[in-house]
Amino acid sequence: MDRRQFLQLGSAVAAAGALSPAMAQVVDPRLPRRRILRSGRINMTIAPWESPVIDGNLVFANLFEVEGEDIATIGRNGLHPVIWMTEGETLDIWITNRDDLPHAFAVTGMTLREDPIYKNQTGKYTIAGLPPGSYLYFDPYNFPVNRILGLNGALIVLPRAGTKTPAGSPIPYNYDQQTKEVRALFDALGHGEFPGNKWDPDPGLDENHPRDLVWVTSEFDSGLARRIANKEYVDGSVWDSSFTPDYFAINGVSGFDTAGHNDLPDDKFSYSGLIEPEGYEGQPAMIRTLNAGLCTHSLHIHGNDVFELTETDDEGAVVVRDNIFALDVWAMPPMERKDILLPFQRPLDAPVWPPKQEPFPMRYVMHCHCEMANTAGGGNYPQGLVTHWELLGTYEQYKIKKGLL
Repeated sequence: MDRRQFLQLGSAVAAAGALSPAMAQVVDPRLPRRRILRSGRINMTIAPWESPVIDGNLVFANLFEVEGEDIATIGRNGLHPVIWMTEGETLDIWITNRDDLPHAFAVTGMTLREDPIYKNQTGKYTIAGLPPGSYLYFDPYNFPVNRILGLNGALIVLPRAGTKTPAGSPIPYNYDQQTKEVRALFDALGHGEFPGNKWDPDPGLDENHPRDLVWVTSEFDSGLARRIANKEYVDGSVWDSSFTPDYFAINGVSGFDTAGHNDLPDDKFSYSGLIEPEGYEGQPAMIRTLNAGLCTHSLHIHGNDVFELTETDDEGAVVVRDNIFALDVWAMPPMERKDILLPFQRPLDAPVWPPKQEPFPMRYVMHCHCEMANTAGGGNYPQGLVTHWELLGTYEQYKIKKGLL
């Protein structure tokens, strides 16, 4: 498919009211989101795309896609597929390049061969030995141009099933990684300062609220993308010479698209359910934040303090923190990954609980403190790197709903 066909297809999608290539089929965002755990082999492709962005414009991009999964499934995983795997498993990723230019594949914290994959060729990469945590996969060829053009995503390694703290609390890190401070935090969930439940990585089928979410932040420079689409060669020096981002995204989508909209008769924004934290008081959620872009972001959340569980060292390895603060903002330099715990506590600004005037769900914003990142197309506010989280009710209301009171 040539560029003219991409433009025609992208224009048709935009005209139909869908704001991403994954929206050809409506998927209810309130359905339970189930992680697909990978092992053995996964086939992916690298392909170009004219992607409609939040204001209806088209931005040329390259994307990783998982072969054999229909467009609705891709939509449920956002524009950039999240690869989930379990500690101790081996995953062979076979990548076929459908683009005219050469590409490659890399994972933070791992050394992989960097031989280019040329058009219609396939490269094999083996993922093994990574400890639990959040990792970025990306295209390192012509660094960082291909990465910021869209070739990035999250690789999440989960601990073996049943992993807990010595006191019996579910926790997303293996026994050797666990610091006494992170153990203390997960053990504190469900009582005292954190009434409600423990963190539950796999809530039951009747629970529609994921407790393990992934936010991959990035940005697009539509002018740079246009130059590449027009076959101009752009080398890696562009990042400090002319990179001018004008669209900012979480999991490839921005603004209105990052949150669910129950009032719409056919909610097309199925990926929003994987971005927007949602639950009752005492249903803590993990938010795995990864920055695949070139801008430093400063993510700021309202309504609750959050806890920064991990950071990365100079080699890209996951480091579980031994000094955990209550924060409402955390810095995300390029290529950074930080696991964040949102406790779903009683909001800090609610003097009366349950509230007498404000109805549930209570909605609290998350936005980037880098002001330009809240805009799109050079000033369309607030259609950038923003979303919100929803508190559906008190813990007592949750117990009534579940028949526990």
